Amino acid sequence: MRISQHLFTWHCLLSKSTRTHAFGTPHSHFDSNSRRFLSSTGGTEKSLENKEFSTEYHAPVMWKECIDSLLNCERSQARTDDSDDSDREPLIFIDGTLGGGGHSAALLQKLNAGDIVFGCDVDSEALETASNRLGKYMDHDGKELPFFIPVQSNFGELDSTVTEAKHPVTQQTIVGEGVDGILLDLGVSSHQIDTAERGFAFMKDGPLDMRMGQNAMSGLTAADICNEFDQMELQKIFSKYSDEPRAKTVAKAIVSNRPLSTTRELVDAIGTVTPTYAKQKRKGLTATCARVFQSLRIVVNAEDKVLDRVLSIVCPTLIRQGGRLVVMSYHSMEDRATKRIMRDGTVERRKNIDQRDIYGNYAGPPKPFKPVGKRQKARNEEVEENPRARSAVLRVAERLDS
Repeated sequence: MRISQHLFTWHCLLSKSTRTHAFGTPHSHFDSNSRRFLSSTGGTEKSLENKEFSTEYHAPVMWKECIDSLLNCERSQARTDDSDDSDREPLIFIDGTLGGGGHSAALLQKLNAGDIVFGCDVDSEALETASNRLGKYMDHDGKELPFFIPVQSNFGELDSTVTEAKHPVTQQTIVGEGVDGILLDLGVSSHQIDTAERGFAFMKDGPLDMRMGQNAMSGLTAADICNEFDQMELQKIFSKYSDEPRAKTVAKAIVSNRPLSTTRELVDAIGTVTPTYAKQKRKGLTATCARVFQSLRIVVNAEDKVLDRVLSIVCPTLIRQGGRLVVMSYHSMEDRATKRIMRDGTVERRKNIDQRDIYGNYAGPPKPFKPVGKRQKARNEEVEENPRARSAVLRVAERLDS
């Protein structure tokens, strides 16, 4: 067996995936029935649209759309003002891609006292950063603020890690009948991209690494792939994970310019067969490098396999009836898998998705979700402020009766 095959087999078993974000504003209480924001003194605050949840760590994309979608879950809509907070069963949400905590901060600011947000990330640095920023939601009695509970976990393993978490006051298991919503903001954070040492950015010179989370100290690197995989394997990776139109040519150039150890060397190799500028922008050097780096990152961190599990197993297991699955994707592979799981109940392509019995009743495989609305894109104003929001696609689904 070739070295590349050994590496790929080992990598599939050990690789992890993560994403990081950021946050930042003071707390206010949210009345889910009247949809108003109440300050600690009881006055009405300005809309959250005037607030800012970005930091140098990351700017969370479409945070308002994400949080509004989560809060439109069945149990949130059923809440009324005539019951005391202490009598309400808490809402429970999971931010499966916590990072710096931007989306969690926005969600916590809208929740009632005693509600719970799990912030999950496999990256210990991201978890520590978010926990420090959201510390006021962690050490209290739950009478005035919602709870933030950090959990170090890959989002593909939430069905085993979150279910073991204990309530900070009662010490009882929190997740029993399920959670009211899960948010997955996929991809790579600004912090990771801007850190040259991580090897994600083709605009900065650094080691050809691209490992994330627990996999950052071991496992397959992008350099291993470029130097050990044969031309055909590289071509398949670039075609499958980034729809690279020059997959064969780029793969051949990488093999011809081995060994490669830095991001600059990889860019130079790609540049030998790619024009700096092209009539079709997607065929220029910048766009080509972005696609190649993306596909390498996906393979290094087994992102497709982790995404498959979280969508197919974790989310249907954890989300209760009427709860929401909110997913933000940044490339076609992620969005395609998300669309299929929400529409068909599987990430695999189905030829006949609408199977019916002789009475016209649906008779196909179980469908745990139904799509809610159409896919959403970031507004032009947000893209102007944060160009990385340009490729984001937001999809929402509701959990059906299991």
